[in-house]
Amino acid sequence: MARAELKRPEKAEAFAQRMNRVIDYIDSHLAEAEPLRLEAVAAVAAFSPFHFHRIFRAWTGETLQDFIRQRRLEKAAGQLVHNPSMTVQTISQLSGFNSSEAFSRAFSQHFGMRPSAWRLGGYRQWDPVVGKAAGEPGEDGFEVRIRVEPVRTVVYFRVGGDYRTTSLEAWTRCLEWMDQHGLNDQPCFGMALDDPRITPPDRCRYDACVELPAGWDVRGERISRKVMVGGLYASLLYVGPRSGIGDAWLKMLDDWLPSSGRGLGEAAFFEHYQRGELQNKDPVTVELFMPLGD
Repeated sequence: MARAELKRPEKAEAFAQRMNRVIDYIDSHLAEAEPLRLEAVAAVAAFSPFHFHRIFRAWTGETLQDFIRQRRLEKAAGQLVHNPSMTVQTISQLSGFNSSEAFSRAFSQHFGMRPSAWRLGGYRQWDPVVGKAAGEPGEDGFEVRIRVEPVRTVVYFRVGGDYRTTSLEAWTRCLEWMDQHGLNDQPCFGMALDDPRITPPDRCRYDACVELPAGWDVRGERISRKVMVGGLYASLLYVGPRSGIGDAWLKMLDDWLPSSGRGLGEAAFFEHYQRGELQNKDPVTVELFMPLGD
């Protein structure tokens, strides 16, 4: 009996890893105009298409195609705001839509406004919790540095939900794993994978990551790994209460980026923490990294 109880969390973790691979696969193929076929996505998780359709809906609360459609629109919404030099037509293509007309129609149905209105400031009124326009953001600027970051291979622990609670849960799991494997001196990175002003809280994903030393072997462990993209990033050193980290990100996006003359890159945003800063205490010192495009 005790042995069976021990195995249950391991099975749940393995299942979560399979589903997270599916979500990552979907995110990496959003720009493709061809529809993501059920059979291909099911194969990523090693499920039969018949079972995967029901499993995916139970996991996400949506059908596969509804989920993909919403992810395409959320990606486009971010590009419209943060890449002002990119045309709506280009953004629609990069988001997997066959035509600007189809994109505009789908965008208007989801966000309640045309892409051009969203780009001109309508996004400031969007409330992802209720799924309609409301509210206002706020204030301005500070210094940001431009840095070139290397490619990194990391182990990650993903938790879905409101960022105000999920980051602590993800880091609790990550730190326990680091302790078990003697990796406490390795760099740590937090990744909020969705924009909380666009994506509802229950759909947001947070990854707690630890960089693997060169040549380190996970010795057959079933653990989630990924590569952090290297390249050009905007960097901001934040020191203050944890509750202010979200506002610091918004300042980088809303104030610094539009006036910088640069576009937003395709890589994930991330936060670089020192090991001692991962305890739930204030103030916190963390470096914020935002990917830059051409």
